[in-house]
Amino acid sequence: MIRGEVAPGWQPVCDAFAKVMSGPGEIGAGLHIIHRGSTVVDLYGGSHGPDTRQVLFSASKGIASVCLAVLTDRGELDVEAPVARYWPEFGRCGKSGITVAQLLSHQAGLIAPKQGATLAEVLEGRPLADVLAAESPRWPLRPAGRPGYHAVTWGTLADELVRRITGGRLGDVLDELVCRPQDLAISIGGGQAGRPPVPVHAAARIPFTVRMATAVFARAGTPLWEAMTVGGALTEPPDVWMSRPETLAAHLPAANGLATASALARLYALLLAGALVSEGTWRTAVRLRTAGRDRVLGLPAAYGCGFALPSPAWRLGSPTAFGHPGIGGALGLGDPRRELALAFLPRTMPADALSDARHRVLLDAVTSVIGA
Repeated sequence: MIRGEVAPGWQPVCDAFAKVMSGPGEIGAGLHIIHRGSTVVDLYGGSHGPDTRQVLFSASKGIASVCLAVLTDRGELDVEAPVARYWPEFGRCGKSGITVAQLLSHQAGLIAPKQGATLAEVLEGRPLADVLAAESPRWPLRPAGRPGYHAVTWGTLADELVRRITGGRLGDVLDELVCRPQDLAISIGGGQAGRPPVPVHAAARIPFTVRMATAVFARAGTPLWEAMTVGGALTEPPDVWMSRPETLAAHLPAANGLATASALARLYALLLAGALVSEGTWRTAVRLRTAGRDRVLGLPAAYGCGFALPSPAWRLGSPTAFGHPGIGGALGLGDPRRELALAFLPRTMPADALSDARHRVLLDAVTSVIGA
């Protein structure tokens, strides 16, 4: 069952969405696309509807990055400054020269505490931030260092940075400066308020090759395992852990953002339109900061100040796009050259989060309508 509206000329995207929804195990999904300031696709399938909120997993990083861009635009944050200017304790153990831009672009080498962490520290935030601030980077930092994806701790570090600047949690600042003024159904932290989000379910069937790759590259002790579990603190599968009330209520800007499809697309559209920050600010936020074979993901990746940029690790459908996907299949992006904002929220996780076939189908359909 496909519901919603499609503007003239965008039927290929509707057909692609129907193809996605006909796949095995698909429970529901929402797709919202804004082109040149107008909504051209607003589609829902299965159990999804216009008011359906769901967990975004790492697509939350794009939302948090907008919050940081707003603070930059207000003159409260300088991404070229050392992190230690705002958070003095962070400058210990060889980190005094790490800039905010390097921190936000996954270059700080703080993917997990070297001695591990507890679940309570992850959920509370500040205890984990304190531990990370007291450690040295896992890898040498050079002017153009290779990235190492901070799957969970990126949010911990960004949250503490915002707290040092404003006195508030990142999710609260996001709500005050972005979501409430723009009437966006987006939040980070406090996830049990109002109607609870719909759960995201693991894929029923995972190909043998993906299972084998996971067993090799995500085995205990590897950088991928360290980053994804915060050194063993997270012992449950992502879909289970992220369904727990205490997880949804925590401030985890890297993982537990909640949004509707239309709100997520509108956020990127507002950013491109200059309604949230100046054009100069958002272009600074999405400027390439590092690229290369990611020390955690094992694939070539590229990053701006929190935003994922087009690369083999982050397939965004266009060389000028920016945004962030999530392990649950969520995708939010903006594309300034094509004047496009897109959000896709499925309720079934992909078998391979770094190669979600649904994203390719939908983004190829968009390209067939407006070009590459």
